[in-house]
Amino acid sequence: MAMDMPRPDPQLRPPVNSVVQAIAILRHLGALSEPQGVTAIARALGLNPSSCFNVLKTLLREDLVSFDAVSKRYALGLGTIDLARLALGRDAVVRAAHLPMATLAGQFDAAVGLWRLTEGERLVLVALAESAEAMRIHMVVGQRQPAAAGATGRAVLARRALDDAAIAAVHAGIRWKSAPDPQEFIAQVRAAAAKGWAIDNGQINHGISTVAAAIVDTGGAPRFVLSASMFSGRENAEGMDAIGAAMRQAADAIAQSAYAMEMAT
Repeated sequence: MAMDMPRPDPQLRPPVNSVVQAIAILRHLGALSEPQGVTAIARALGLNPSSCFNVLKTLLREDLVSFDAVSKRYALGLGTIDLARLALGRDAVVRAAHLPMATLAGQFDAAVGLWRLTEGERLVLVALAESAEAMRIHMVVGQRQPAAAGATGRAVLARRALDDAAIAAVHAGIRWKSAPDPQEFIAQVRAAAAKGWAIDNGQINHGISTVAAAIVDTGGAPRFVLSASMFSGRENAEGMDAIGAAMRQAADAIAQSAYAMEMAT
């Protein structure tokens, strides 16, 4: 009588080394501010240089990394953007934000961005809507910044139950162009919590003013941030207040639409 042998649990199967290495290389290159050579990549990740080179060559063929023949260095390739777009196209928040972002960009002649908060306390730009103005603020999908920086950072902090000491500690860790006083920063975060939107007037990027509102999940935790950036001095205080109110309304509408869809699926 034949006995049924137990099937191996797929979760217990060892990972495929080449795949693990490829993912590690892509994440490493994505975190760098400039391209890097094979030896440096292998050393940073603890990989065999020959194996690292072979994986990079495969990634290059798939356009997931780029290679500079002069410097002999590798960088993240444009193929990763295509993959990201496919994934983001299925994200309820990104889908829900598309029309409101285009409306805000046209209404206020601003660069309107949607930022996703990562586990590493970074914000990643996942969608962008721009006005038809000839003079534009340069933003690129995929760019990253610290989660606590600028108007987006104030909007995130405003949604978290932090005391003054914790906010002051965050302030100390931010690289400012023109740093506000710690007490001023705390007051700005508290104001953002009261109004539902935050502002940065050139303190992170000279000459650029940004208004931001957090998009929170059903538990009230910030997951995304909506931002509108324009050249400083274009709007007076009343104008910025109007933009802020519109951003808050859009962020709330996106959250309600997106997370209602998620709960329904």
